[in-house]
Amino acid sequence: MITHNHSHMVSFRTLILIIIVILSIFVARYYVPVHSPGPMAHPWKYRIISGTFAFILDVTRSLQSIIGIPYYTLLNVMIDSLDPIKIRPFDHGEVFYHDQYIENVLVRIYTPKNTSSTSLLPVIIFFHGGGFFFGSIYSHDTMNYHLSMYTGAKVIGVNYRLTPGVHYPIPIEEGVKVAKYVINNYQEFSIDPTHVFLYGDSAGGNMAVVVERHLRREQKPIVRGVLLLYPLLQLVHYRLPSYLTYLPYRLLSLLREDMLVQVANFYLNTSFSEDELFNNRHLSLIDYENFYSKLNLSNIDKNDDDIHKHHSLSESSHPDTWKLFNENISPLLADDDIVRNSPSTFIVACTYDVLFSDAELYFRRLQRLDVKNVIYREYRIFHGVMTFVDFPVAFNEAFDIINDSAQFVINQTALGK
Repeated sequence: MITHNHSHMVSFRTLILIIIVILSIFVARYYVPVHSPGPMAHPWKYRIISGTFAFILDVTRSLQSIIGIPYYTLLNVMIDSLDPIKIRPFDHGEVFYHDQYIENVLVRIYTPKNTSSTSLLPVIIFFHGGGFFFGSIYSHDTMNYHLSMYTGAKVIGVNYRLTPGVHYPIPIEEGVKVAKYVINNYQEFSIDPTHVFLYGDSAGGNMAVVVERHLRREQKPIVRGVLLLYPLLQLVHYRLPSYLTYLPYRLLSLLREDMLVQVANFYLNTSFSEDELFNNRHLSLIDYENFYSKLNLSNIDKNDDDIHKHHSLSESSHPDTWKLFNENISPLLADDDIVRNSPSTFIVACTYDVLFSDAELYFRRLQRLDVKNVIYREYRIFHGVMTFVDFPVAFNEAFDIINDSAQFVINQTALGK
């Protein structure tokens, strides 16, 4: 009996030891390599989230090799499948929401409670981020709920089709279709067509700018304002200061070369390599000078992007480089006459973000061209924070951004009355 019990004790200790070894390897593989890009609240929360994303990416990529389903499709299925079972402790009935199709595009519509059946509400049309190949109306559900609650506006999240299943210009066309339908049929949605706001984060910020310009060209009612959260505004230059500073951190284990190269390749059906893009070897000297010529900012220091130090430009352009200069792909580079007529704009820049330079340069262009009611705010947080507004992964800075965005909408709505 003593021998039997001793045997069980040894087996239990062995099992505990094996578990400790496995956990130690897991922590060393996924969490120890994560470094905070700078001072922030809750750095350990950031490290846990980043390490967990790295693990999930490895799992989905392993599954891809086994079952043949792309890892990004698996990631999207995982995120979307959580929506029906999502715990919503913030939902106390202040906002009603439902899904429907507008022009064959799935949308989620949020309507604040206690609004008059005869009143026309401001409307915020939201385009989610995710590099055009990830994300959905479900990944940004909590953010949109709060935005509707804080502004008293109707919020419409657009579930445009993702790349690489489709390519440019399909996502833009779907965004334009939804916006036009909502504006043209404003009574159906009980919205005020003179108080339309376009809102987007990351790649969705790109879409918000481009959709507004399409509406402007078609002489639709002027969009009251555009809100851009850490926007992706150009796909040409990958050695701007914020890329050089934050790309090595592989923020959230997602903003890294092998993922970011797919943004351009999936969206435009191109064939850039990581080495070409992130060393700017897809650019010739003429392309490089053209980039700064289009920015048309007299006080910019081109030495900040270290091109001259590395001499990495090519003698000739990559065959697909011309596509990147399209103003509907890189709205930062649009002509002055287009940018000058931009509506009121709220720009959020995250300190720890490869796209920080995009936001900063766009703000400087709007300033130089005397665009009215432009607000630029920097938050000491990382790119993609707006998907972290649910317990236990919520960050206070995300709610600061929601509050400031809501105040911008409220102020611009009041100015238009």
